[in-house]
Amino acid sequence: MERRALLKNALAVVLVSVTMLGSVGATSTSGFFFIEALEVEDADSGARTIEMDSEGHIFASFGSILYKMTESGTIIEERVFSNEITATSMSPDNSRLALTVRSASSGTDSVFAISTGDLSTIVASDATRMNADLLEWSPNGAELYTNAPDNGILQLSRENLEQEAVYTGNHTGPMACVDVSETTGAVLTADENGLIQLWDNDGEVVHHEILLQSLIYDCHIGANDEFFSVSTADDGIRKWTFGGSELKPIDVNDALRYQFTSDANILIVHKNSPTQQLFTYDALNEEILDEVMMFHNFDDYVLRYNQFNSLVNIYMNSDVDNVVKYGLEVFREGVGESGTDTDGDGIPDSIDSDDDGDGIEDNWDLNCDNIGIACELLPDENFIRTIDLEINSTHTKIKQSFTLNKKHSSSIRNLARYSLDADIKLIESEAQLFADSICANMDLEQLTETMLATFEFSNTTLSFEEMYCTIEDGMVLYAANDAISQIRYSVVLVFAFNASTPMDGLVLEVQNSRFPSDGSITELSEQHPLAINVYGGGIETMEYVPWHIQEDKVTFTLQSNEIDSDSLDPTSILTSFSVIVFIVLTMVTLGIVAFLLTKRGSQQNAYNIVLDDEDDDYVDEYVDENESYESVDNTTDQSVSIDDTQDNTEPIRPRRRIQRSKRKKVTVQGTEPNDAKKLLESSSNEVVRKRRARRSEHDTVKTKKRKLSDSQTIDVQPRKRRAVKRSPSGDESMDETLKRFVSDSPEER
Repeated sequence: MERRALLKNALAVVLVSVTMLGSVGATSTSGFFFIEALEVEDADSGARTIEMDSEGHIFASFGSILYKMTESGTIIEERVFSNEITATSMSPDNSRLALTVRSASSGTDSVFAISTGDLSTIVASDATRMNADLLEWSPNGAELYTNAPDNGILQLSRENLEQEAVYTGNHTGPMACVDVSETTGAVLTADENGLIQLWDNDGEVVHHEILLQSLIYDCHIGANDEFFSVSTADDGIRKWTFGGSELKPIDVNDALRYQFTSDANILIVHKNSPTQQLFTYDALNEEILDEVMMFHNFDDYVLRYNQFNSLVNIYMNSDVDNVVKYGLEVFREGVGESGTDTDGDGIPDSIDSDDDGDGIEDNWDLNCDNIGIACELLPDENFIRTIDLEINSTHTKIKQSFTLNKKHSSSIRNLARYSLDADIKLIESEAQLFADSICANMDLEQLTETMLATFEFSNTTLSFEEMYCTIEDGMVLYAANDAISQIRYSVVLVFAFNASTPMDGLVLEVQNSRFPSDGSITELSEQHPLAINVYGGGIETMEYVPWHIQEDKVTFTLQSNEIDSDSLDPTSILTSFSVIVFIVLTMVTLGIVAFLLTKRGSQQNAYNIVLDDEDDDYVDEYVDENESYESVDNTTDQSVSIDDTQDNTEPIRPRRRIQRSKRKKVTVQGTEPNDAKKLLESSSNEVVRKRRARRSEHDTVKTKKRKLSDSQTIDVQPRKRRAVKRSPSGDESMDETLKRFVSDSPEER
């Protein structure tokens, strides 16, 4: 958590003259972008801190384990402590590293000063307790400041870590920060409840005490004791003179960490809202000069300078087992050396780790079509750099797609999946945050100028309108242990034509060049070979796939695809896709209509015989063993009385359609009355059931003749019927009808 020693020595020189960070809207940028994530295997869970010495060695803690590693991530030393490490701080002379560990009992060492060489303990003390998450060396390195066991700040000696002073005063809440003056040794303390106290160098006198109604994050004393300041959640960065007069606040809310340079109006700020970012701010003009946006969480960072006091790298901790590195450029070993260069990227195959330039390292490039060429020399079209130009009469959209290798893809997924929540699942918004960071860190001015020089149209010029970045594949919902899938991303720029120009015959020239590198993560992706696709409304689609491009530029002449009305002929009309679809749909529709009409006609010629006990309209159906039939004429409805003596009823049968086959008419001869006739005559004075036969409008209804046998006992349970009163006139009419029916019936044989 110690950054001030490096900042005070180097930022004063660098940040005033060189902008450190870059954004889409900035006029200048130093071009920082994600370089790599240094993985620490078997890292412990818990708090993470990071420090760096003057030689570039990284000291990173993960839980209870402290690692010393090189800038490339190689671990040199490692030490395990009994409890979780809560804070670290590098001494101004880089010879000692102070650290605090979580401890719950007195008598247990909780603060250590160790050697930066072999991580051995120089001196230890039990002066602090569990809440020791602040640790600060004095500017001269003679004292160490950390949390007191209860409230306030302790001052410990360098040599033996014994207590020299305590700064408690009226502090009642958790301590937010502490800072020490380079000039007078005055101590500034602030707690999270909003109480600020400015002390002398021995903790005896409080020069100023200020209570704010806002949460405090960080505090600093200005150069030469010109002012002291605190950062707040809602009131910006508040400033006061040592005499107690308040100065104009700096309009930056939620600054988790900040640091003034030698110019009191320029400061560097760390914020995590709305996204994680570092930026330089001009307090005089109240504007952000430059910024770098991160797609992952961090709360501690160090700045790396070269021998010329130029900022070259930013290292930060993370929520996962990585130290994250941002830089200005990627070192490409072998550029310009002689030898066979298959992909045309300027690195000979003998040195190049990806000979064909498809983003798949040669040791992983094993799956390809067997056409007699080694896979490492046959690029996968789905992974090479692709330029898609969509052109219409008013605009052109230039979309360039790139692929990250497996290592970078896996690291970025693991960092991004915790960027917005604690859920391990990588969601769309987290992937888009990474895409936004790609665009945000580019130098927009340089990028647009390069694009205008790379893509030239004849007889017209372009004006920039917008830029955005997208993730094509490799992030959303991919597994946490996926170390193989590659991330595919795109950078899109939209330009407008300054004058309306006919598309037909328009000439487009595309220069062979790398994507601009300032602040661009595309430096991590292979850029040769490349494929170019030109398409759009009203023009023919054209493709150019120079797998191993050697030309300085390629030229496209746009051709209109609009059909001339004079060239239309019957053949072109009949072969038109839309015409064919229309004909097929018409035929299908006509077939369906014909089928429905046929079905409807067949239904109209059919008839139903419905049994309806409620209305007493029914037709009884019996099986005739001799299958004899006769024609039936219309009959007259008659009311009859039925005596139902059975209590048990038979369920009413549902209505059903009875289809009759064509019946054969049988000739009937007059004969003497048989037993059946006599039976009918004797029953004419008894109760009979009503029968009604319905006849269709056109066809004669044919039905089976019921066979009555005087020798067969009918032992069928009668259905329950409705009884009605019988009138004498109705009886006589029924008798005549039955007699006539029987007399016309054939003799039983």
